[in-house]
Amino acid sequence: MLESVNDTLELFLVVALLGTGVWLTLRLGFVQLRKFGHGLAVVAGRHDDPNAVGEVSHFQALTTALSATVGIGNIAGVAIAIHWGGPGAVFWMWVTAFLGMATKFAEVTLAQRFRVRDAAGQVSGGPMHYIEQGLGPRWRPVALFFAGALVTMALVSGNAIQANTLADLAETTFGVSPWVVGLISSALVGAVIVGGIGRIGQVTGVVAPVMAALYVLGGLAVVGLHADMVLPS
Repeated sequence: MLESVNDTLELFLVVALLGTGVWLTLRLGFVQLRKFGHGLAVVAGRHDDPNAVGEVSHFQALTTALSATVGIGNIAGVAIAIHWGGPGAVFWMWVTAFLGMATKFAEVTLAQRFRVRDAAGQVSGGPMHYIEQGLGPRWRPVALFFAGALVTMALVSGNAIQANTLADLAETTFGVSPWVVGLISSALVGAVIVGGIGRIGQVTGVVAPVMAALYVLGGLAVVGLHADMVLPS
């Protein structure tokens, strides 16, 4: 059943994602290139305003997003893509990443434009908000569907896969029982989550840069160990 659903949606999703990226890239005048320097300045904190509405800094917001990207997307996803698609998959990942920058820019801009603040002063935003507020109340069912799909994705393709990988690695390498790893990881994650987005931002602001550095250094180490295979003989 999953294969039939995948075959049905595969072409549509590829055209929709890449097509949207192409349209936004042209419509926004190659914002990926024009605003790249400004993006680095924002992340570096040059435009931080201590009186601005929000619970995390620009850098913490970035690391919170990266914390869910480094791993499933950059490691497991890339490895699977290269395994099934060969070296050519890398080129198309580059193309998708470049076009995806424009899509992400539009998405984040809309999330900022239509974000809301509750009575306690906490700010929330995202597609579920700008779908309903930007397109109108008639689109509320789509916003609710997106929110439900997001929760399902976070539980299945996010936490479940990462927890399973961690438990499997710990058992295979160190002989640690999976339930012990699950208990410890659940306790650590729970301690972070109960603190809200503020604590999540503080933790990811430290952990995510370390993850990114290890990822890049690990990739360079693999390339260095197989330098004789980088270029064809």
